[in-house]
Amino acid sequence: MSTSPMQMSEARRFQQLRGHLSYLKLNDAAEALNRVLDQARTERMSLTAALERLLEIEVEATEARRLAARLRFACLPEPWTLNDFDFAAQPGVDEKLIRDLATLRFLDDASNVLFVGPPGVGKTMLSVALGRAAVEAGHRVYFTTAAELAAKCHKAALEGRWKTCMNFFAGPKLLIIDELGYLPLPEDGASAGRPR
Repeated sequence: MSTSPMQMSEARRFQQLRGHLSYLKLNDAAEALNRVLDQARTERMSLTAALERLLEIEVEATEARRLAARLRFACLPEPWTLNDFDFAAQPGVDEKLIRDLATLRFLDDASNVLFVGPPGVGKTMLSVALGRAAVEAGHRVYFTTAAELAAKCHKAALEGRWKTCMNFFAGPKLLIIDELGYLPLPEDGASAGRPR
């Protein structure tokens, strides 16, 4: 059975399309191409609808990769969200205020948020939940403890990397410093927050 020039042209066109998608590093779209073309044929989708579906697959995959990268960078200790917080168990926590903070307006205002209270009331959980919300909204977030921050700053100062260290901690839109005031910092660690 011989292949007609029209079929050969369509086969070549299909291979070129896959090649173009791969060349442009649209790997998820390239992988979904057969499925989208089959769907377009069976559902009688327009060319525009099929192309939109193909690019939607690539955009969703790209967004998922970016979210995963932001989550890795954030170093959040747990995957907590605000839905995990039991406001009824902590009546001293103002749920309305926390829900307002969850809008992340404080990031636009470059405002600081400080959770104060005894151990075990959920300060870390709320901080992580707000951090996760910020990550999911597309912001860069970094979580650290006060002791880790002081140690890194002190080491950077000793190694002559003070400016690099400060640039790193100034980079994220939201820097979460946990356990501030819980443990006494060594004198040299506490002073590491100030350049000499």
